Amino acid sequence: MNQATQSSGKSVNAIEVRNLNFYYGGFQGLRSVSLDIAEGKVTAFIGPSGCGKSTLLRTFNRMYSLYPGQRAEGEINLYGQNILDAKQDLNLLRAQVGMVFQKPTPFPMSIYD
Repeated sequence: MNQATQSSGKSVNAIEVRNLNFYYGGFQGLRSVSLDIAEGKVTAFIGPSGCGKSTLLRTFNRMYSLYPGQRAEGEINLYGQNILDAKQDLNLLRAQVGMVFQKPTPFPMSIYD
């Protein structure tokens, strides 16, 4: 928790998703998703296979940007900063928002990149 949260006792949203749509080429994988994720709280995404849980998680550090044809529309605010902004420094974002999956995800690059 940050200092403001501790002193005020109010919950701060670490992530705010507003009207998020995600596309794999012409296929829409997420439609109009809006949600708040509070700082310092455990949040679980539960649902059947193929419902978009991993797709939503991948938008939080823009991992999809590594793959041609995938795009997100809407707004994802990380402590008030829209991470979908074209000027977003992806290296800085990925240093702040890490991902660990149960299956390895190979990236289209070498260890020297």
